[in-house]
Amino acid sequence: MSRSRLRFALFGCGSFGREFARYIQEVADLPAISDPDPTARQAFAAARKGTFHEYEDAGALLAKEDIDAVAITSPNFAHKSIAIAAAKAGKHVYCEKPMANSVPDCWEMVRACEKAGVRLMVGHKRRLRPAWARMIELRNDLGPVVAITSCQYYDARPYNLGGWWTRAAESGGLLPIAEVHVLDWMRAMCGDIESVRAISPPQLDARFDFSDTIHVELRFRSDAVASLNVSMGYPLLKFRESGGPLVICRNGGMRFVPSLDHLDLYWQRSNESEPRHEWFGDLGFDHAFRKEIGDFVNWVERGEEPCLTWKEGLRCVEGMEAAHRSAIQNGALIKLPLYPALENAAL
Repeated sequence: MSRSRLRFALFGCGSFGREFARYIQEVADLPAISDPDPTARQAFAAARKGTFHEYEDAGALLAKEDIDAVAITSPNFAHKSIAIAAAKAGKHVYCEKPMANSVPDCWEMVRACEKAGVRLMVGHKRRLRPAWARMIELRNDLGPVVAITSCQYYDARPYNLGGWWTRAAESGGLLPIAEVHVLDWMRAMCGDIESVRAISPPQLDARFDFSDTIHVELRFRSDAVASLNVSMGYPLLKFRESGGPLVICRNGGMRFVPSLDHLDLYWQRSNESEPRHEWFGDLGFDHAFRKEIGDFVNWVERGEEPCLTWKEGLRCVEGMEAAHRSAIQNGALIKLPLYPALENAAL
């Protein structure tokens, strides 16, 4: 690259965008931002203590600004349109999870970026946080994964979710809101998903136009199995306290216990009499975000293989879409890939 630092534009100036921007600014320049809400843009500029070229319209920014890449932290339903527009403008694309709200939308993003010759990464930080990455590392010591279970029961009421969050057509439904993180981590542990089955009980929270509880069964091509149980209607736990997985490996097992201010990991080999304990006082967000954006910049500038690409994002969306489809069909077994014709579609 001719510049000393990449130049980014950020799309989506809400609370997450304001937080993620600081990691971009550590490794690149951020001259421009876009959000249809002027209040969000003002709050962003105040939080980042800087002056930015502000745009209401994403297309206007792409047409006017001299940038190399975009970071998309907008609402889920806007990811596809922004990514495709950026690709057509010749900009590299970093997109926050979930990649999009459907697998066909994901493939449109992929094809647009491939056609334009630009990079496309989807951020999935959970697998990169040290405690979660440690379990991926331990898998190699304890043997292949046989089974995983994770129960993400928590209370969504304090988050006061409203607007697009409550509509499946815009948010993608329950799993993109509550469990995209652990599903991606399960893929990092077990590989590609072969089939999905899911069921949902009646809805509890009238804010949503979808059931706020789902039980998902996953079978992986590695022959591992997993259960992923999710609810936003459980009053006893907060989000960060829930979802700690139990893992059975061929030669041992793991138990992960998340808390609000620290993380406990217990693991044991089958031939040992006592478990080992590892305590993580740092929840690991800084490490994960810096790894994501740092790898993306290195991928663009030097072609170095990154920790994540679009593939992880697309396969995670596929697993979630399959689960929602199965639940609507009262627990039907859904085989993957969901859209075989799109797998080998020509540019």
